[in-house]
Amino acid sequence: MSDKHLIYKSVNSLLIIGSDIDASFHRHHAFQISISLDQPFSFECEAVSGFFRGVIIGPDISHSLSGINGRQALILLDPELNQAKNILKDKNFSQGFAEIDDVVLVRMVDYIELLLEQPRNIRQPIEELIAMMSDSSEVEVVEPRIAQIIEYIASTEHKTASVDELAQIVHLSSGRLAHLFKQEIGIPIRRYLLWQRLLDACAYASTSTPNSQKRIAGMSLTAAAHRAGFTDASHFTRTFKSMFGIHPSNIFKHSQLITGNQRDI
Repeated sequence: MSDKHLIYKSVNSLLIIGSDIDASFHRHHAFQISISLDQPFSFECEAVSGFFRGVIIGPDISHSLSGINGRQALILLDPELNQAKNILKDKNFSQGFAEIDDVVLVRMVDYIELLLEQPRNIRQPIEELIAMMSDSSEVEVVEPRIAQIIEYIASTEHKTASVDELAQIVHLSSGRLAHLFKQEIGIPIRRYLLWQRLLDACAYASTSTPNSQKRIAGMSLTAAAHRAGFTDASHFTRTFKSMFGIHPSNIFKHSQLITGNQRDI
């Protein structure tokens, strides 16, 4: 694998695959899934410490992880998303984290290895990995007007539209749209827009390889922050650290965005 971090982005979630993911004690609001593709990593959370192959860490839980023994995959997603709620409901988080079942872990590792071999031939890898972890067999269908709003947001470069503007698109009042969006997706629409700006900035700051013949160098953090709709780089950095617990430069100075079959930005 390349010495770069490989980054996949999806709806309010981020997948990072790398060989040097390492973090001292910190906490962040994102729901975190850490998986070793090689040797177990060192992990400490509250009163528990040891070596693990796969852990699920609850939001706002102080923890440390040292991945010096090989490659790791890290999934970060908003804890209020319905997919995250399903996992939290199915697992015991009495100590702030839960181990991933061995059978499920093998399936996830095999899937990630396939993803690394065929990075552009797999659609929605984050959703597939999250689905492997949930015991729920229910297929969720998003209400058509909310699906239309999500598609509209994905198609715009700057995620700065107001709720009133979005409501007009689907002929709803702003209050009704806010209620329906929270009901269908699990998070407030303004928080959803913030996540989308974060993910866009991640993409702009990464090296993008839309095809095998062309490479596009990532923007500076300042340029990426402005293009994604943040007021400045400091605003982006503060938001990124509060959500993910790490400084963005630690990821994006050597990262490569893989868009696969998802919408390019």
